[in-house]
Order: sequence, then C-alpha cells, then structure tokens
Amino acid sequence: MTRTVASPLRDADVVRQDSARAGFGVRVPVRGDDPYLRGHFPGLAVFPGVFVVEALCRAMAGVGGDRPPELAELRSVRFLAPLLDGDTLTLEVRADESPGGWDVRAVAHRADGTTTAKLRAFFVAAGAGDA
Repeated sequence: MTRTVASPLRDADVVRQDSARAGFGVRVPVRGDDPYLRGHFPGLAVFPGVFVVEALCRAMAGVGGDRPPELAELRSVRFLAPLLDGDTLTLEVRADESPGGWDVRAVAHRADGTTTAKLRAFFVAAGAGDA
C-alpha cells in the first residue's frame, strides 16, 4: 500500500549539511507565502513548531538507508524563539545508535544565531512498530 503524505517541507528545501552519521544537519528556508503558512499568521508568518519536528524526521531519513527510521517518541521539545518569514532554520542533529534505535538530540537556530528550539527524540527502524 502506498501512502500519500502532504508535507510542509519540500525535498528541495531540506539541504543536508554533513553526511557524518553521528552529527549532521539540515537547512530549511521559511517562506511566508508558502500555502502552509498563509494562515499562520497573516502578515506575520510564524513557522509552526510541528514543522521543526518534521525537519528532524527529514534529517533522520538519511540515517537508515533504503528504510529511513521512524519517530517513535518525542521525548522533549522546547521552543525558545520564533522562526519568521525570511528566516532559515538550521537544525543540527546528533543521532547515537542505542538498543532498538537511535537516541537523537537536535538544536535549531535561525540565521542570526538565535537558538529557536531544542529537541530530544527516539527513532526506530522502519516498520519496527508495525504489528
């Protein structure tokens, strides 16, 4: 069965900074005219926090080869500053293999260096949670 998924992030927007398995990152431009941001908020587009989580999932897609790992648990998220129209999200990720998956820590920054979010998550091998 093929799933069709809408995503606020286009593959062209997700740029891997480093291919090292333990430490890597992605960059995502914030565009206020994007259809996903038009109503969030008119005249002052704010990049939703769930899109930061999506960026983490996209970053982790490069770790598992043909079957990217899946988010199993979002252990902690702290949103510290907004990402606004014209900003660029840079997400620095560290994924350490652990029993059953990857323990992941990520820090999000905008172009001016401000830390916008900190995340901790656990990813499992694709299909590991299927019954």
